[in-house]
Amino acid sequence: MESGLLMRTRLRAAQWLSVLLLAYAGAGHAALGGAAETFDTQASTLVAGVSAAGTAYLVRNTLLATGTRVSEYVSAGGVVFAVTWDGPMLPDLKVLLGKHFDTMVAESARRPKAGPGRIALDTPDVVINSGGHMRAFEGSAWIPAQLPAGFSTEELR
Repeated sequence: MESGLLMRTRLRAAQWLSVLLLAYAGAGHAALGGAAETFDTQASTLVAGVSAAGTAYLVRNTLLATGTRVSEYVSAGGVVFAVTWDGPMLPDLKVLLGKHFDTMVAESARRPKAGPGRIALDTPDVVINSGGHMRAFEGSAWIPAQLPAGFSTEELR
């Protein structure tokens, strides 16, 4: 009898831990150029992980409910200097790009597209590449002035 009670208690504790981890995974993300605690995926985060990519920055990977993977590159100072996305649906770029979304919209309206369904924007303030088609979207964005010393944009994945 006592082992059954212990087992139910452990199961309940594991369920609460899972809920807390999912709540934590949905918070603590940032829009491009923002502090790491300002971006909220609005409860769409299923799985999140943080990996150390050297001492200059961290990579925070999030799998959205849509199946799209978002990677945020966070500097040692806590600022998101780059983001990438890859998956079946576009993430909310307005949220992900923050203040740079308006730049993307304005510049893409003035410039010819890089190809069907592609946007390529390269300004001194921000670089944004986005493209794809239904069930296969990908993109990246970074702030050149905020890249850590020695960081190559080839590292974005």
